[in-house]
Amino acid sequence: MADVIREAARMRQQYGWKTYLIKFKDYYSYTFDPSLFPDFELLGEVGTDGAIIPSSKVK
Repeated sequence: MADVIREAARMRQQYGWKTYLIKFKDYYSYTFDPSLFPDFELLGEVGTDGAIIPSSKVK
């Protein structure tokens, strides 16, 4: 999971894209559009520093 967060934070820093941490069973990934993965649990938005903003606060 740490690798996924690092990569998502890197994409956010490098390109300025919003990145979201998603989970399906034991699989973690990141996406730019969580609506493309309706079966995945949205954990939150990944900040440029790698901090996770919980999904309840994601707009």
